[in-house]
Amino acid sequence: ECLVLVGADPLADVPDTDLVRRALAGARRVISVDTHPSSTTQRADVVLPAAAYGEKAGTTTNLEGRVTTLGRKVTPAGTSRPDWMIALALASALGTDLGHRTVDDLTEALAAAVPAFAGITRTALASARDGIVTAPLEAERSAPAAPASIPVRNSYDFRLVVGRKLYDAAVGTANSPSMAHLAAGQTAHLHPLDIERASVSAGSEVRVSSPRSTVVMRVEADATVARGTVWVPFNQPGGNVGDLLDATAPVTDVRIENL
Repeated sequence: ECLVLVGADPLADVPDTDLVRRALAGARRVISVDTHPSSTTQRADVVLPAAAYGEKAGTTTNLEGRVTTLGRKVTPAGTSRPDWMIALALASALGTDLGHRTVDDLTEALAAAVPAFAGITRTALASARDGIVTAPLEAERSAPAAPASIPVRNSYDFRLVVGRKLYDAAVGTANSPSMAHLAAGQTAHLHPLDIERASVSAGSEVRVSSPRSTVVMRVEADATVARGTVWVPFNQPGGNVGDLLDATAPVTDVRIENL
């Protein structure tokens, strides 16, 4: 009936862009809660403005598992509110009182519901200048998955490998005058010998084509890339590599050609 996206831009974040387009088109209503306009907010039926970093209090958890507090430094702009307040208001409109009134309530609820955050309370955080590292959890053992059936690559194609870089076209970076330049743009990285094999020139623009689509991007020589593969960073300014991908396919092979 309704898809609610809180701080999510699936058209930029999910590799298979065509799959996301079809999913958004299939939802009767799309509500987007975000701090900046994005490709997804443009398709939403309702956009609710959320307070940005520095405009709301709470906690953040880094990749180490370290939880630190965040204080509100400025007043939220316009009618924007912290996303947790928006979530409570939506739940109330749907007839459910989630029972939370403050950030402290949410912190206590998280500690009670998520084992990794057990014992991480506002009181504990207040006395921990450098934050608190969450306790590691033992992963459940499971049987390994059966090997996938991988199609044989022909001699003209390259196997596409898509990865992330720290800075990309996410709204937080793209809308920051001091950070936007850190997203270098859509680039295909090939081993120098593969650049010769493809008869293209490093630094030039090329067509990268899969069975699904074609994207134009710059090609760069990169000796760290395995022969026979092309590495393309995801969600960079310029061509959308997600248009080349099919979530149902085990691998994606592409052809690289001069314009």
